Amino acid sequence: MELDKKYLEHCLELALKGKNKVEPNPLVGAVIVKDGKILSEGWHEYFGGPHAEANAIKNAKEELEGSTLYCNLEPCSHTDKKTPPCVPLIIKNKISRVVICTLDPNPKVNGNGVKQLQEAGIIVDIGVLENEARELNKKYFEQFIKKNV
Repeated sequence: MELDKKYLEHCLELALKGKNKVEPNPLVGAVIVKDGKILSEGWHEYFGGPHAEANAIKNAKEELEGSTLYCNLEPCSHTDKKTPPCVPLIIKNKISRVVICTLDPNPKVNGNGVKQLQEAGIIVDIGVLENEARELNKKYFEQFIKKNV
């Protein structure tokens, strides 16, 4: 749990690199770890660009099978965007565990990304640093909360 917290704190720091560049999309950072070693990291760098998870996978110089992906927001699973969904990429790279701070409030994602990962046999843990992740993307969360009230 402490290691999960450490890597998710790093995800939140990476996510900030996208500030004022990705809005109205959320700030997201991702770290891939295997055997206690960071293999790769990434963040959502600009609006319309690859997501944090895709950047982390692309930046990896080693085999990702059996690794853990840390991300401050649930990986996307829908296809109605410029960028492809991250969930199939995670599955394709045989990442065995995904640890996220919080579910994505977007109804097109909300729990669907987690469900697809679990159906593929990937262990998913949710809720570490959830409050911090929600605060980081407060405006993003608010736009969906307002729509659903």
